[in-house]
Amino acid sequence: MPTIGPLVAYPLTPRGEDGRLLTSSFEQLVDSAISAGANAVGVLGSTGGFAYMPRSARKRITRSAVEVADGRAPVIVGVGALSTAEVLANLAEAHSVGASGALLQPMAYQPLTFDEIYGLYKDASAATEIPLWVYNNPSTTGHRFSVEQLTKIGRLSAVAGFKDRAANATDAKDRMDRIAAAMPPRTARQIDWGFSGDGHGAQVLLAGATAWHSGLAGVLPEICVAIAQAATSGHAPHARVLQRQLTPLSIIVRQYGGIRTAHSIAQMLGLDAGELPRPLAPLPADARTLVRMALEGISVPDAPMPEEAAARQADDVVAVEKAEAEKIVVETRAAAVPADAAEPEDPAGPADAAELVAEPPAVQESAVVDAAKGTGTDTGASTGTDEVAGAAPGTTAPELTIEEPEPEPEPEPEPEP
Repeated sequence: MPTIGPLVAYPLTPRGEDGRLLTSSFEQLVDSAISAGANAVGVLGSTGGFAYMPRSARKRITRSAVEVADGRAPVIVGVGALSTAEVLANLAEAHSVGASGALLQPMAYQPLTFDEIYGLYKDASAATEIPLWVYNNPSTTGHRFSVEQLTKIGRLSAVAGFKDRAANATDAKDRMDRIAAAMPPRTARQIDWGFSGDGHGAQVLLAGATAWHSGLAGVLPEICVAIAQAATSGHAPHARVLQRQLTPLSIIVRQYGGIRTAHSIAQMLGLDAGELPRPLAPLPADARTLVRMALEGISVPDAPMPEEAAARQADDVVAVEKAEAEKIVVETRAAAVPADAAEPEDPAGPADAAELVAEPPAVQESAVVDAAKGTGTDTGASTGTDEVAGAAPGTTAPELTIEEPEPEPEPEPEPEP
């Protein structure tokens, strides 16, 4: 099985109001992702609306993607379903039209025990003729895989890798290290360590993951390819600077879901994205405005040339330090705002971004606007140990001047009653 990282792009599946596949639009998305440099394409994923897809359309969608890919990149197909029998049928169908691998999550209406989940993967492993990726998506399945559970499933013969979830880079590295330590060394070396999450692709790749699974890469492949290439070629600061451009959109994805966000982006980019499967509705008008603002803030610079790597990294460090300095100015000015007017802190703590309790739209919109203006913080947490990595040895960071906010006039005392 060819490697599928560092970037797996998951395109939308455009369909008409009558449910028919808009073949031309779908093929355009697949081709654009591969042409931009995505290493693999995942169809019939969450962004691709697999759960709303009739069986009659699945085979046609997979075949179309395989034909467009034409050997340029592997095609991974979502095969999740409520029953084992349907999963096995989906696996056989995917293999019959040339898919390179399958993505399987434990779908359930009745909550599943881990013994039942393990039985599903064991049956799939025994029956499949293509490799399996284990998909940990607790927000839709209701099951969060523990390290011990992934370790056990990862030993099955057909399992090629994971599409895991992590709260941040530290959590991702901890999960990978613990699973690898509990596996036979040969098995651990062969596992494809993948993570999803549009807001912290650079961070998980820098932490050692071999694949970043991204829904936004299905509609914005150029910026996602640039992030993945920078993160895997020794340009950590550059990767983080690029990743920050996706912060506004990742907040919208967290609030409204990937399929709605990708649908709106595709429309704004001039693609016939069709209709979302009902009862899903498009993003509300205010959220669409925020998406448009976020798109205007995305710019993909040329990839740094090898001989320019050190200089470019040093420039990235300056950019990061400047952004942090500007943030200090903003926060200093914000300190003058009355306490009761400040936004509440996120009470959820370091939880999986997809599992955070949705904040009120006003709070989310404020965060998106701040991020689009460059004053917000990065939603993908970093380890904080290499924000200034890559500067030439002995280089002293330039002194940054932080302007002090102008003092506000003292309010006149109110008269005594």
